[in-house]
Amino acid sequence: MTCDRTTQLSGRTTGGPGRTAGPFERTARTTPIAARSKGRGAAGVGPAHRGGRLARVGNGLRYRRRRLAGGKVVWPLLVGGLIVAALALAAGAVLRMDPWGEGESGLSSRFVFSADEYQRAEPALIAFAEQGSFATELGTVHGLAIGADDRVYVAGDGKIRTFGADGRRMVDIPIEGIPRCLAVGRADDDQPERLYAGLEKRIVLFDAEGAVIAGWTDGLDDKSVLTSLAIGEDSLFAADAGNRVVLRYDFDGALLGRIGQADPGRGIRGFIIPSPHFDVAVTADGLVRVANPGARRIETYTADGDLLGHWGKASAEIEGFFGCCNPADFTVLPDGRFVTAEKGIPRVKIYGPQGELECVVADPQMLGQSVSAGQLEQDSGHAPTFDVAVDGRGRVLVLDSPRREVRVFVRKTANGQEEGTNGGSDG
Repeated sequence: MTCDRTTQLSGRTTGGPGRTAGPFERTARTTPIAARSKGRGAAGVGPAHRGGRLARVGNGLRYRRRRLAGGKVVWPLLVGGLIVAALALAAGAVLRMDPWGEGESGLSSRFVFSADEYQRAEPALIAFAEQGSFATELGTVHGLAIGADDRVYVAGDGKIRTFGADGRRMVDIPIEGIPRCLAVGRADDDQPERLYAGLEKRIVLFDAEGAVIAGWTDGLDDKSVLTSLAIGEDSLFAADAGNRVVLRYDFDGALLGRIGQADPGRGIRGFIIPSPHFDVAVTADGLVRVANPGARRIETYTADGDLLGHWGKASAEIEGFFGCCNPADFTVLPDGRFVTAEKGIPRVKIYGPQGELECVVADPQMLGQSVSAGQLEQDSGHAPTFDVAVDGRGRVLVLDSPRREVRVFVRKTANGQEEGTNGGSDG
């Protein structure tokens, strides 16, 4: 589980160094002036040519034609005037253009971001309803995990608090420091019911009774910021946002390797982590799934660190991930589907194994969050986040950090009513 946590215009150089031609700008041509000169002009700056001269204006030269007797202006000035007039008319036409047929101000609404339209998802996409919630009674909350018998673990103020599947408070596990992420072994794991807690720069292990077994620091340094832990078949994976890497440990705490470090030879560009939201999970096929939030996608690696692929795109639309860095949190279902949580536009969604959007669990309104353009512009590590987990009943649990609550969402039936339990981990 996780924790607290261009389009490029291709232009041509023109008009001097540092200047790039815009998308509608034509590159200037240089045409030499073929002039026969029999002397220098009166100003001494250029050759005389058919009764005219080149005069210096600023840093350039301008060809001027003399007036004929009687004060008549000859054709060069007339042509120049016509060109200026034509350019003025063209500029006016461009300013009045509304290519999409919208916008009385001359700017199409295509260029205006309206946060209101993202407050609600399409009703047909919302497949879940909130069944209930329970208060953690913690001052701050950082991470969420599900253990055996659907026991709920919440990382908080110098402790890990546990709850039954019904939300009834059970026991507190004290810990020295602030736990920021959790992972719990299931009954069928090699290390059943072992609890792992990630503090900023170390990992602490507990047995099923809450006693400390060991602490790991191998591979961690002063830059480390642990944000997520995931249990694999024979390894523990730890996401280090500070060093932008996923660490792989054996169950004795020995560092086995690193995943995601930039390596052009292997086609790995590295993780982009603008804020301390960096999540990792292991699917039933043994593959390691890692959020690359700055790239707005989820990447797939082997346990040895080979990149196999990725899915996701940057978009404000419901199918994509918006803002500086999303998804902020995610978890995986036994059948390979993904449950994602975003900040900026707070929403929880379910995607298929190949990254196709399946449905919405909760939109901003259901989460009690408003979306504003100002909020999106300031999207950062301080934006409200929602950790997610799925229990054995298929319920999606959302850790609501602003409310310090665990909220429970269940799939709606065909008639729109909430399902109870479905006997599996289907999201």
